[in-house]
Amino acid sequence: MPAVPGREAAAALDEAADRARPSLHLMSPARARDCYERESARTGEAPLPVSDVRDVAVNSRVQARLYRPTEGALPVVLFFHGGGWVVGSINTHDQMCRELALRSGCAVLSVGYRLAPEYPFPAAVDDAEAALSWVRGHGGEHDLDIDRLAVAGDSAGGNVAAALTIRARAMGVPLRLQLLFYPVTTTDLSVGIDPQYEGLVLSREELASHQDHYLPNDTDRHRAESSPLDCADLRGLAEAVVVVAECDPIAPQGLRYAEALQAAHVPVTVHLHPGSIHGFAQFPGAFETGRTALGQAADALQRALLDERA
Repeated sequence: MPAVPGREAAAALDEAADRARPSLHLMSPARARDCYERESARTGEAPLPVSDVRDVAVNSRVQARLYRPTEGALPVVLFFHGGGWVVGSINTHDQMCRELALRSGCAVLSVGYRLAPEYPFPAAVDDAEAALSWVRGHGGEHDLDIDRLAVAGDSAGGNVAAALTIRARAMGVPLRLQLLFYPVTTTDLSVGIDPQYEGLVLSREELASHQDHYLPNDTDRHRAESSPLDCADLRGLAEAVVVVAECDPIAPQGLRYAEALQAAHVPVTVHLHPGSIHGFAQFPGAFETGRTALGQAADALQRALLDERA
């Protein structure tokens, strides 16, 4: 028997059903983005006060938002938002990044990578690399400790974070942690979807549409940087924390990737949240489980980036 979404998750699903709008993948990308921006702002939560929040230019194509919870030299977490590589922005995940910064004591750089279909793979990963290079080259100007780096992301942003971890290894750039919230880790939907929860927040059709936008060339669909589960060698990657929602159709993707990392002798911690649905950590004001997950994530960041023994 499949698990039943918890009370908060069930209420969110009922509210979404009452709005009765078409699924985002049935809209044009421009309309879907506008709809997602408006719905992400519907919580009515006042932004959490962070000591310093500023928008910065990574380059002429990529904007980012830097959150500093305190003064002084701080380690930095590069964060990549979800949205199927098609929707989402630094605005839709503003509250999540504020919470991570405040609770971890680390700076968070939320990266507005370019979106598909206008900018298909590998644009998002190239932009992630550009953000990493910006931190290493300009972090000192913002009092960032470039020797204490982590990456994080949710859903498709978790995919980008995992891809950057693989690329950073090839670049010889040490990362201390990869923090993956219900990540997309495979393009093989025959193993990447739990049929018990298909249609809860995400459907197979929507996931396939995301892939068609981001990965129009079939030859790109099994590359390590688009489908990390297809990476031939995961050894030597940064320690991982994988957050999984029990009632999420793509929960198998996070669990399978955690198992693959463990098999490659990469330290991994999995946090499975009973009754939770895809996207729950994005809205900590609406989901108590979201606050719990972000607290666990903040603890992991503190251990990896602030513990002098790390």
